[in-house]
Amino acid sequence: RQRIGIARALTLNPKLILADEPVSALDVSIQSQILNLLTDLRDELNLSYLFIAHDLAVIQHISNRIAVMYLGKIMEVSESTELYKKPLHPYTVALLSAVPIPDPKIERARKRIILTGDVPSPDRERHNCYFYDRCPQKMDKCKDRIPALVDLGNNHKVACFLHHDKVEE
Repeated sequence: RQRIGIARALTLNPKLILADEPVSALDVSIQSQILNLLTDLRDELNLSYLFIAHDLAVIQHISNRIAVMYLGKIMEVSESTELYKKPLHPYTVALLSAVPIPDPKIERARKRIILTGDVPSPDRERHNCYFYDRCPQKMDKCKDRIPALVDLGNNHKVACFLHHDKVEE
């Protein structure tokens, strides 16, 4: 079914394909086939994807550039390798801490970040940092202001007051 959906999308000769959780319901072997197909098609047809997924291993495999969202707001944007090597937003750090590592020694030794509290209602208007209620590093200014998405260099952007002073210097 995924192959048929991809074929149907390609009949229009698009430059961009929106793929919302395209491999989430598939077993691992089929996921791999579909991801390889999407990669081959991207290269052969010069396609771009807006790939929406919760599986961070899939995101890392398919993406050149990643935007991390929380409650519909972009928290961090970076090149894929940079984001996985040096996550800056506390939410991104927590997400990446949950990704399993295939080496059992490393997996046992690392510390997973468990976020506390409930996810706030996404339909409520916010006047503070969207991640404030669950952030382990929240500060007073996070309580009444929404941090802007700022470029910290190397086209790595983050919406977090922890890093804004690096821009203002």
